[in-house]
Amino acid sequence: MRRIAFALACAVALAAGAQPTQTVRVLAAASLTEVVEGLAMRSETARVVPSFGASSELARQIKDGAPADVFLSASPEWIEFLKQANALDGEPIVFARNALVCIAAKGSPLVAAHGAKDPVELLGRLAKGDRVGIADAGVPAGDYARKALDHLGVLEDYSPRLVGQKDVRAVLHAVEQGELSAGFVYATDAKVAKVEVLFGFDPSTHPPIEYHAAALRGAANAAAARRFVADLTSEPARALLRGAGFMLP
Repeated sequence: MRRIAFALACAVALAAGAQPTQTVRVLAAASLTEVVEGLAMRSETARVVPSFGASSELARQIKDGAPADVFLSASPEWIEFLKQANALDGEPIVFARNALVCIAAKGSPLVAAHGAKDPVELLGRLAKGDRVGIADAGVPAGDYARKALDHLGVLEDYSPRLVGQKDVRAVLHAVEQGELSAGFVYATDAKVAKVEVLFGFDPSTHPPIEYHAAALRGAANAAAARRFVADLTSEPARALLRGAGFMLP
């Protein structure tokens, strides 16, 4: 339903004024969904066509020739992956930062029991059949979470309870629907679903969560792609990011 509303809003916005003649195809990390949709609705210079998913999967698609003009990654690893593949047009920029948290569905027993203040305490509160959602290996959100758990010395203890998901929004959905007892997501994800944050991870337990943007070599409209990337540091874009809970570099 939200996708339909977004499409209708874009149609209304375009009908209200002159339609942009240029198209920018943006492949973006799933956690950027609301921000990129907001940018698309506000764009006056180009029609922004977004696709969302795990940064790892999107980067592989780009390397394999998927049509795209801009890549927004939740990790420098996948920007570097494309840089090594000679797929970038110019230098990437860092435009946002995030935090890692653990969530449970509103009204869940974990919330009713006043949650847990850290991963060690959460382990002690999980019932026998409880499972914890985590993005698959290679997906930035999952990699950050595994590194944090490993840093704290509890990754091995968590392993039997972890259930992999294709991206961070899949984790969010599974927890919100009660399919999983808890899950590791970004702080911004927790703001767009009916979930409760049980605790946040100390940033020192994992690499910095930074979002990188780059125009792509072979873009259908290179100038429009570079303009989209540059505009991510504009005040309107920064306001959208702040409103969604992202931290700014």
